[in-house]
Amino acid sequence: MLELQASGQNKAGIDKRVIVAAVVGAIVIVGAAGGFYYKKVKTSAVDVPISATVPATNTDVAAASASGTDASALVASGNTAAASTSSSVAASGGIAPTDEDIKQTRRDGDTKLTTGDPAGAATASNQAAAKELVKSAIAQMSQGKLEAADKDLGDALARDDKQPLVYYNVAILRLKQGRTDDALKQLEASFLNGFKFFDQMDKDPDLDSIRQDPRFVDLEKRYRAAA
Repeated sequence: MLELQASGQNKAGIDKRVIVAAVVGAIVIVGAAGGFYYKKVKTSAVDVPISATVPATNTDVAAASASGTDASALVASGNTAAASTSSSVAASGGIAPTDEDIKQTRRDGDTKLTTGDPAGAATASNQAAAKELVKSAIAQMSQGKLEAADKDLGDALARDDKQPLVYYNVAILRLKQGRTDDALKQLEASFLNGFKFFDQMDKDPDLDSIRQDPRFVDLEKRYRAAA
């Protein structure tokens, strides 16, 4: 009996030690695996380039351009700032209303509207629109788009048939079209409606072709003196 009991205790003790050893081994393996996973994740996070997650700024693009780097790559990576460009329209004659003149005409319309003169406000609005159309027509002429310019000037005339710069620029358009007689008629209409921009007219290259024409000389002399 004593031998059997001692043998049984020894067997139980061995079984317990085996179980404990197995548990400890499992814990060590799990801990080692966890440490390896943490190290791998941390390393991966550090290795991600900042440029892949943060959009390029204007400063980045400027720096790239200055260093000779292709800035388009930075823009493609997330920079949404629009490039600023400037352009100028080739001078081709014509006299345009100034921006201040147009703004003042619109202010006059606003004043008339607030003072109870809707008819006067509508007239001022049409005058301002006509001046804008004159500017558009001059830009069209500078690009050789004579038909588009003709349409703009026709619309301007429909809005304000007392605007001398409309008639003047129609005259310029007719000269570009080779219609000298019509151009002279439009010039006279401009003078009759109060044209006062003779200093600018003296510098307009589109009138060079008729400056020696006796009809133009006579018109200019008569209306310049009356201005």
